[in-house]
Amino acid sequence: MADQLDAETFLAGVEMIQQQLRIKRDDQWSTNVCKLKYTSFLSEFPEVSSVQFFWACEQWIQMFSAKDFATFPTWQELMIPLYAVENGRANRSWGFKRDLPPFIAPTPSQKAQLPSRPRSIAGAVDPLNSDAYEVVITPRSEPQHLLPESGLVENVLTAEQWASYLRELEAEIGTSD
Repeated sequence: MADQLDAETFLAGVEMIQQQLRIKRDDQWSTNVCKLKYTSFLSEFPEVSSVQFFWACEQWIQMFSAKDFATFPTWQELMIPLYAVENGRANRSWGFKRDLPPFIAPTPSQKAQLPSRPRSIAGAVDPLNSDAYEVVITPRSEPQHLLPESGLVENVLTAEQWASYLRELEAEIGTSD
């Protein structure tokens, strides 16, 4: 099961997806393009086995709705059934999903190939304020964004100050009639 994805299984999975998308034979990937795509996939997800890849392809097909317009999935979209997901894409650094069926569960050697540190693939919305978007993995493995500390907490109005402000506002409104 822990074998590396072989080219034959990769091609079979690709063919299944192309058939599901009803891609014309003339528009399907050529042999050379398939070789490049295979290498591209292995560079992005080197630990995925043949069984896991084929299973992920089938899961993607099952999720596909004939009513939806769809294109061939990116590798991160295709691997959603296997990996923890961030913003609709598989995040390899977050690891495999914990609830995978036993026959496709990752082996220790596959887990060892994952990045050592979790990181976001989403990127900061505002590069100048990227610290505000740092992703922190909690013990529940659910990503959370931590905002930087703000000095506003010290400037919170007390109940008496708020009541005083409202009285002043009412007095201003009442005298302006």
